[in-house]
Amino acid sequence: MHHVFLSLLLLTLFSAGPVRESPLFDAYSTSISIKQENGRLDNYAIQLKNAPDTRSLIVAFSENKQSAAAVKARARRAVRYLVKTRGINPSKIVMRYDGPCRPNQILLYLLYPDQVDPPPDRYLCPGK
Repeated sequence: MHHVFLSLLLLTLFSAGPVRESPLFDAYSTSISIKQENGRLDNYAIQLKNAPDTRSLIVAFSENKQSAAAVKARARRAVRYLVKTRGINPSKIVMRYDGPCRPNQILLYLLYPDQVDPPPDRYLCPGK
């Protein structure tokens, strides 16, 4: 009886899906080099390809309205890189700009079918 219980316990542990605490995969400042960004995007693309049911959400923030255009362009470049260089299906990628409310930053989310897009951060971006 003890062996049956132990076998069932082990089967349950190993057959359970992956533990996903946070959909945030990576976050980086737009001040990093393109080479550094590409390395991060390469890792992100590997995860997207290894889990075909996932989708990508790329969220861009700028510190002010003056830097918004540059931050959006950097996020669009990340999308292009994932699609053209890494072969990610463009229908799996959504880019969102959450406004001038925090340092120039790009957040990469890895979302599974049971996860909804994270809402804009209302604490850091009070107008959202």
